[in-house]
Amino acid sequence: MSQDALSPQKSLPEFARGHVVIVDDDPTNRVLLRNLCEKLGIGIIDEAEDGNVAYEIITRFQPDLILLDVRMPRMDGLELMKRLRKDPVFDRLSILVQTSMQSEEDHVRCFNSGATDVITRPFHLAELKARITAHLRSAIAARVLFDFRKRIQAHIEITHTFLDAVLPSSETIEALAYDYGVSISSVYRPHDEIGGDLWTLRALSDDLLGLVLVDASAHGLAGAINTLRVDCLVQEYMEDLYDPGIFLGKLDAAMAKISYGQLFAGACALTFHKKTGQVLYAGSAIPYPFHITGQKVHVMKTRGLPLGSGAVQVETQSITMAKGDTLVLYSDGWSESIIRTPEDILLHADLGAPFLAETLAPKGDIIDDMTLITLQRRFTDGI
Repeated sequence: MSQDALSPQKSLPEFARGHVVIVDDDPTNRVLLRNLCEKLGIGIIDEAEDGNVAYEIITRFQPDLILLDVRMPRMDGLELMKRLRKDPVFDRLSILVQTSMQSEEDHVRCFNSGATDVITRPFHLAELKARITAHLRSAIAARVLFDFRKRIQAHIEITHTFLDAVLPSSETIEALAYDYGVSISSVYRPHDEIGGDLWTLRALSDDLLGLVLVDASAHGLAGAINTLRVDCLVQEYMEDLYDPGIFLGKLDAAMAKISYGQLFAGACALTFHKKTGQVLYAGSAIPYPFHITGQKVHVMKTRGLPLGSGAVQVETQSITMAKGDTLVLYSDGWSESIIRTPEDILLHADLGAPFLAETLAPKGDIIDDMTLITLQRRFTDGI
């Protein structure tokens, strides 16, 4: 045994919250290992004289590292490891076995039972210290990463709740579609767990229905947060949607003012008049919508800089939808994820399908957040 290994040394502050359980039926070995752990600055050190006591401590507190003897009464180290590894909670628990068994076959038995590492007695304390340090660092890093992922997941779930609240519900879509003599279908699929697309539907008057599609910058959680920020402004300026060009201009100016160049989005805004079929629309930095009438697919060309630049100037344009005509609005996640061109897909689509957007959406993986909306003017006012 090296005396230097037991001499006073500077503890490691990174281990102040580390938790080690020493499992050994020999009190002398437990004292030796505790002294070494204390000198390393390990903040929480528990001891157990056999596997049964150890199992209770481990399952209750879920420590970072186990220093485990093999030969013990009641429940030995091999049985303890097998029992722990059956529980997915302890699948990655670091277990450093210290044993007097020398043979390769004995060491293989330890690893097959669940050991992370094996060190043979009598051991050099400097080597033992180095192994404890390495395994504890790895275990603490894994715990920190796991806790971080849990916090991120909690944020994602909260953001999901907000996004679900701002996207139109199926009941809202059905009610507005009935009132305005249209059929509306939609598909929203984020590329990650959550995404940066947004669309909203609003009754502007007894005759006028408003629709806004936004593709905010970034993906995942950042994109979703940007989307919620944009939605606040969309709701604030919804009264200006009577003129979609003015609406997008005000949205652009507000985004540029509050975000200092950190928030951008593409958007398309339109109104539909249920009596005349007139559609007023404007778009900026988003794929062109399509107007399908008869057997022809017309591109509704829009142009402009991303919203948030503070320099968006777009004109409100107009088309008239005959009964039976279809509008298709989408974010670039759709056009980038399909093999054929959008025009070809729409030209050969069954526009009478009950859930048209679902039939148009790709079935496989997508490479960006995708929103696809169809609006069809019905032949009759009733369903």
